[in-house]
Amino acid sequence: MKRDRRSWRPVSLFGGKDSEDYKYFSNDFQPHRLTEWTSIWLQCAPIARREDVHSVLEFGSGRNLTSFISDYLGISHTTVDVSDRFHPDHVASIIDFPFTGETYDLVCSFQCLEHNPYDQLDELVAHMIEFTRRYLYVSLPYGGASFSFSFGMRIPKFHMSSVRSFTMDFLGGRRIDVEPFRSYPPERRHSPHWWEIGRPGTGKKAVIAKFESHALRLLESFHNPFYPHHLFLLFEKK
Repeated sequence: MKRDRRSWRPVSLFGGKDSEDYKYFSNDFQPHRLTEWTSIWLQCAPIARREDVHSVLEFGSGRNLTSFISDYLGISHTTVDVSDRFHPDHVASIIDFPFTGETYDLVCSFQCLEHNPYDQLDELVAHMIEFTRRYLYVSLPYGGASFSFSFGMRIPKFHMSSVRSFTMDFLGGRRIDVEPFRSYPPERRHSPHWWEIGRPGTGKKAVIAKFESHALRLLESFHNPFYPHHLFLLFEKK
């Protein structure tokens, strides 16, 4: 049964603000994570703004922040996560979550797919698009070089702001050594990043092409300008 997140209150659920679970949950509100928080807005934007999105399935829901906003907007949002720490609707990995015929207007996964081996990406994408009637929306970590610039000015009767970011795959970091991860116990298997966009072998164009090989059309591709480490890709089924 789907959980009613309107009655989900972290302070009482985790036994007060001094509990370790609550401190972990509220860590996203630390000052150094301010720029990352803009990614929550980007996650919710197509859910809120696209007129044909009324139901959402999210894999790797984490702290459930996106689903809280969907619920507030009156959009049905079902969550799946490998951990039950933050009480998702279903506890399962992407592959282990069974397709029973129910579909959604938009299926999403944010900063999640990289926690699986890259050679499993095709299988993950194929399984996720079984659940969507129209859109697949993901964000992935970008390991290449990035540069951001922001400018803002406000005076009486005039204001302006501008944000620009630039990325370069060829200045990306080295390939991630995944061999140690293979010996991790099952409960730790999804902890590390097995791959990132912009590193050797996982360039942006190559990864997008892998998604598009599953009869998907890329509608939007953009980095969070305040935090370019997050790359967003919105696809539509052909």
